[in-house]
Amino acid sequence: MKITLPLEVRFFCWLLFLLTFIFFTEEISTRLLGDQTLSPLLSVICVGLLGFLFSWRLVLFAVPLFAALSFFLIRDASRYPLVRSSTVIAGGLLATWASWHKERLNRQMREFDVVIRNLPLPWILSDPNGNILQASTSLAALAGQSQEELVGMPHFAVLSPPDKELGQPQPGPGSLRSEFLQIHPLLLKRSNKLFRATYLPVVVQNDHCLLTILRES
Repeated sequence: MKITLPLEVRFFCWLLFLLTFIFFTEEISTRLLGDQTLSPLLSVICVGLLGFLFSWRLVLFAVPLFAALSFFLIRDASRYPLVRSSTVIAGGLLATWASWHKERLNRQMREFDVVIRNLPLPWILSDPNGNILQASTSLAALAGQSQEELVGMPHFAVLSPPDKELGQPQPGPGSLRSEFLQIHPLLLKRSNKLFRATYLPVVVQNDHCLLTILRES
């Protein structure tokens, strides 16, 4: 049975571990190499690590602790301990912003995923190179393929204009418009229906992608 600790418990375990790591690293390096005042740099790195793992609110909570520890460890060895410790605050605020931005992108991705997965029409999501990132179950059924098989295929290998010569790759749609398309004739067990395709540019994880929605003509 796998036991998963609550997020807050995992955060405080990480926080305690990193603070302890900085304390002993500073103490050991001072004894072996003299006054190195490594704690501000280590604190910035550790806060950045927390920014990748936890929410921005928890990261913001941790920043003063790392700054205070850095000041305590270097106050006698550094000429400007307050200035050195303030760099931890600056780095912590940057890590907090990065964590907030990551959460915002993840939330937008979840909302976008919910919206397109509930579309009642067949659709394909393609990357900037025209390769398929996702496809609806209804589109996969029309193409006679599984959703997993469609991922990575070129857009033109699944959808093609009805008046083009068979077997000639057609470039993916490049602008917002509607046109008639069919499931590519070379696909086995495909649907013979003709569809009106609407192209919608969308941004997915900072990439400009294209959402193709099909409606029966």
